[in-house]
Amino acid sequence: MLKLFMRSKKGFTLVELMVVVIILGILVAIAIPIYNNVTGDAQKKACASNERTLEGAVAMYQAAKGGAKPGNVNDLVTEGFIEAEPTCPVDGTSSYTINPDGTVSCSSSQPH
Repeated sequence: MLKLFMRSKKGFTLVELMVVVIILGILVAIAIPIYNNVTGDAQKKACASNERTLEGAVAMYQAAKGGAKPGNVNDLVTEGFIEAEPTCPVDGTSSYTINPDGTVSCSSSQPH
């Protein structure tokens, strides 16, 4: 029985294993920058989506209040036009400001 196990010398050599590790390293080196770019684009699009949502809430606020503009995003929350103040997906803070013309911008320190 022991001779049956000793006869089979199939397996991977060290060189074959090193080639596999090198190929995996190359694939990871290609995938990480692509992942970072996709993540950054998704964060920018999420921020733009939050701005559009807040602009819609500002328009509803103005319609309900006879043209008066909210002072800040928290006014929209307290009046019930949005459920909660959205956070900026780039830096995780609540940094949206309402401009005098009724548009909303993210005042994050990081560029979008």
